[in-house]
Amino acid sequence: MQPILKELAGVFRGWDAVSVPGAAAGAAALTDDAAFNDLAMRVHSAQRAAVPVLRRFWKAAPGGPPAVWHEIPPVPTAAFKDIAIVSGAPEVVFRTSGTTGGDGVRGEHHVPCLDLYRAAARANYRRHLMNGLTRLQTLSLIPGPGDVPDSSLSTMAGLIAAEPEVSDTVWAFHPVDGVNLGAVRCALATAEPVLLLTTAFALVHLLDAMGREPVRFPEGSRMMETGGFKGRAAEVDRITLYERAECILGIPRPFIVNEYGMTELLSQAYDGVAGSAPPLPARVHRFPPWVRTRALDPATLAPLPPGEPGLLAHFDLANAGSVCHILTEDLGHTTEDGGLCLMGRARGATPRGCSLAVESFLRATGSAQ
Repeated sequence: MQPILKELAGVFRGWDAVSVPGAAAGAAALTDDAAFNDLAMRVHSAQRAAVPVLRRFWKAAPGGPPAVWHEIPPVPTAAFKDIAIVSGAPEVVFRTSGTTGGDGVRGEHHVPCLDLYRAAARANYRRHLMNGLTRLQTLSLIPGPGDVPDSSLSTMAGLIAAEPEVSDTVWAFHPVDGVNLGAVRCALATAEPVLLLTTAFALVHLLDAMGREPVRFPEGSRMMETGGFKGRAAEVDRITLYERAECILGIPRPFIVNEYGMTELLSQAYDGVAGSAPPLPARVHRFPPWVRTRALDPATLAPLPPGEPGLLAHFDLANAGSVCHILTEDLGHTTEDGGLCLMGRARGATPRGCSLAVESFLRATGSAQ
């Protein structure tokens, strides 16, 4: 498994706005469906050989051996709460927030090669957030990796903070204490553009704390906002949230980019490039070329055509060390050109298709209670 993990890291690395000409050719080639399928099937074979629980699950699945990536049965995200899915010893274990599902059990993503995560995340956030800046400061309302070492989002914030263009990073949010308004104001005593990293939940708290004393971020500043309410009492629609951010913080809406990700998935999708993000609600999220997304019928898990909403299933080659094909409980639909329109989480009871997938996985792997 290690050779293919290193190969993939090499493919991902360099896929950014400042890459040496030709360095991103490997990743760019994955826009071709045949090239993607060839690599996906190689990874599937390696996972089948290296991970016994996946081998048992796929062996028990109806139908013959898959010929293309989308015939590989996806593993539901709920399975990450029940069993470790990993090829070899994990280098890091990322854990879900535990705010969804109601049972208090946190899902765990065992990652055997942190370098693969770094390569996939870095290539993507540089393209969508840095966008040619040669000098900037980061202000993070995402807890630092030292405070939450098992958070994939905090780990990514730490990676961004370590970029060579970043002159300084101010960590202004603590899991217990919340937003540090004094640290925020100190961070703005600079002429350099600021990259604000925040969850939607923390952003609301910051804007409320600012009250009637708006501040102005330096020219060229931008924001990465990632959804983070997940069942919290306070929810604000994104249009209103971005309008408030522009009014109070002075960050224009085209410079505010939403990031979609999850613990069980090591790649992220963004809905624009900072500085040229389109207006809401016309935005579409896009993954890097090593990810494919489909919408599936919530009851039968049959694939749905572009434009028809269903449960989202992602095939992420960055998950080569665990399992690439993931079935989520997120709702959305795809577009004709491979984009993704998000519609939030499935509410209420777990969709029938997810329940059946979880039951099948646990039965096949011997994890059922």
